[in-house]
Amino acid sequence: MELRDESLVLRPPTRDDVPAIVEACQDPELARFIPGFPSPYTERDARGWIASRAKDRGSLTFLIVDADNGALCGAIEVRLGDVGSIGYWVARTARGHGVATRATKILSHWAVTNGGVQRLELTTDPENIPSQRVAEKAGFTREGLLRAHMKFPEGRRDSVMFSLLPSDL
Repeated sequence: MELRDESLVLRPPTRDDVPAIVEACQDPELARFIPGFPSPYTERDARGWIASRAKDRGSLTFLIVDADNGALCGAIEVRLGDVGSIGYWVARTARGHGVATRATKILSHWAVTNGGVQRLELTTDPENIPSQRVAEKAGFTREGLLRAHMKFPEGRRDSVMFSLLPSDL
């Protein structure tokens, strides 16, 4: 499955994407905010991630690519179910251009209109202000702080919870 707007394409990752994924994932900001994110990020990590995403029947994972030139901008995933969740990362070179907001809007809309999701959750680190702005711009409502919500190597961290309901569209 592929989703798109006028400037972005959301498509499943393939083995051909490994070099671009490895390059984008060298960014220490990704490991800072994503639990269990390998740093440094290797080709083996990328291949393992692609294989694991293909096997996970409860979620859909997409690369975010530029519709004009095919450049990798990031990745986004939605976990389906009555209560679903969405998460993303954006390559350093694509940040600040609305990529995360547009991709989140595209996939969120699909999830609640075609994917059967009745409540879509998005969590972000309290220090990740840009990600909180993405959630709000994509139509999510801030609900509050989840204490000790995410497990990181150095210990548990709080998360900010956002949600999107079909009635919010």
